[in-house]
Amino acid sequence: MSRKYWGYRIDTTKIKFFRQELDEGRLRQGWGWTEGQNLRLLTKDSGARRNLPILNKVKKGDILIVPRLPTWNEVAIVEATQDFSQGYDYSIHPDLQDYGHIFPARFIKSFNRKNNHVSGELRASLKQVNRFWNMSHCKDNIGELINNKEALINSIGFSTRFNNVLTDNISKSLEQTDFYKKFYRQMNEQFSNEEWEYALVEGLRKILPEPIIVERTGGITEKEHGTDILITLPGLLGKSYGIAIQVKDYKGLMSGNAIKQIQKAEHWNNENFTIIDKYVIVTRCLKDDHPEDLQQVDGVTIIFAEQLEDLLKDIAAGFIGLGKN
Repeated sequence: MSRKYWGYRIDTTKIKFFRQELDEGRLRQGWGWTEGQNLRLLTKDSGARRNLPILNKVKKGDILIVPRLPTWNEVAIVEATQDFSQGYDYSIHPDLQDYGHIFPARFIKSFNRKNNHVSGELRASLKQVNRFWNMSHCKDNIGELINNKEALINSIGFSTRFNNVLTDNISKSLEQTDFYKKFYRQMNEQFSNEEWEYALVEGLRKILPEPIIVERTGGITEKEHGTDILITLPGLLGKSYGIAIQVKDYKGLMSGNAIKQIQKAEHWNNENFTIIDKYVIVTRCLKDDHPEDLQQVDGVTIIFAEQLEDLLKDIAAGFIGLGKN
């Protein structure tokens, strides 16, 4: 069977951790913080399910191209040492309490995407935003990079060395568990009601790549469409898709009024635009205070305070250039 080539992304807030794990033959992946996310089990949440193609498609000898590894300015070339479906292990890291998905792999070499030996086609593919994608169309150039005896890392100047050190140290700061709790607490102190909408629009714009559009749509016309924030994703042939978000600064138990409001997002639908997802963000309500049947209602996903902290984590990483890119 011919070798295949895949793009594979890591959590770039933990570059050092992923580098150390790969040195031990373990290629980690996120969404592994609870036993229910084990890909060998029948019950998986939607986040973990996105890792199933990695498990099922990568075979022994396949090549994975991993941006931002072993440092921020490099791209790793990694080889699968077993079929991932056979060698897969699930072991939540005891300190980080995440990254339980482990795939057998070995590091071959790394390159700088600006190196003269890297084709424009390969550079373009590295801009892909998915966590896993097919790169077999770049196999010739990747093969040349593997066989190339020259140094593929352009000489690292003072600026690059500074950025590498800065990235490692900021990453360490973000690993402190109280960083995000303080961030979330200060957000609640600084913002209330519709002010949260403006803050989240700013944050989402930072972590969602172009040409995705994030705009605040709350205001006088909200009674018609029930949407505070609208995210527009481009499709094919002039078609676009939307994610509608309602933001509520609730405390205690969530009111059902927010669900009724966001259901009005169907207002946006027309022949060229379709709402594909609806969310309600409740900034101070705890998930554990609500029964399971109130955690996703009528196709609307509820983001409680605990998940909002996770979203703020991604936003914080995005603001300092450590997003998953």
